[in-house]
Amino acid sequence: DLSIVTGFSKSSISVTEQEALQEGVQYHYGDLDLGCLTSAEGLTLPKTVNGNLYLNSLTSAAGLTLPKTVNGNLYLRSLTSAAGLTLPKTVNGNLYLESLTSAEGLTFPETVNGNLYLGSLTSAEGLTLPETVNGDLDLSRLTSAAGLTLPETVNGDLDLSRLTSTEGLTLPETVNGDLYLGSLTSAAGLTLPETVKGGLDLNSLTSAAGLTLPETVKGNLNLGSLTSAEGLTLPKTVNGNLDLGRLTSAEGLTLPETVNGNLDLGRLTSAEKQQLQKKYPQIKDYNQMSVRK
Repeated sequence: DLSIVTGFSKSSISVTEQEALQEGVQYHYGDLDLGCLTSAEGLTLPKTVNGNLYLNSLTSAAGLTLPKTVNGNLYLRSLTSAAGLTLPKTVNGNLYLESLTSAEGLTFPETVNGNLYLGSLTSAEGLTLPETVNGDLDLSRLTSAAGLTLPETVNGDLDLSRLTSTEGLTLPETVNGDLYLGSLTSAAGLTLPETVKGGLDLNSLTSAAGLTLPETVKGNLNLGSLTSAEGLTLPKTVNGNLDLGRLTSAEGLTLPETVNGNLDLGRLTSAEKQQLQKKYPQIKDYNQMSVRK
């Protein structure tokens, strides 16, 4: 009996869409699909939705009062503005706001227990993120970190793949997934997390000056635009692939103690590769070191 389990009276519990929209309903059991609604005017939602809540066609939050708790995913995929939007105190799944172009005035829950999709934001102005994101954090269109305060912990991937400068950037202490910083051309001012439990993408770095890498990268390490190893201190362990495919010289290069994936040194000469194989016999997979043209 849901009333015993939830503590709500039978008359305040819904299990169908039609019931959920009736006055006095406090708790909805299951997914609530209102994906065809284009306006929230006159909409009254239960205080708790124990499933996913679909509001994919809303382009404006005018008149929208969301539940206090969504125990699943919250889909607001067509919202372009946060004006008038008050998010639930708790979202125990993914939060989809990937069309939002401005976060001005938006207050997030303290914790999002899934992925947070903000892939259309180009500016962090007015953005206050949750303290914890227990999934992926997608900020893939931010080109500047000005005004950006990231969560202390991201327990999934952190996508900042279009940032071109480290100015104003303070990364989380811990990223338990992949960290995408693939548009940074300089490491000046970059302080990486002590722990990256996934891959680390720094594919556009042209110099290692100022770069301090974590001791361990548990996924792929992409440094595919470095042409020189000057100033480069690699992690002791890379548990995925290591891309140094544009190095033109092995001078000053100290490889990790362990590379558990492919090692790409494609532009080094055959003689340099042979010397490295003798120096680092524990790195087994040199088969990806074909010469790049």
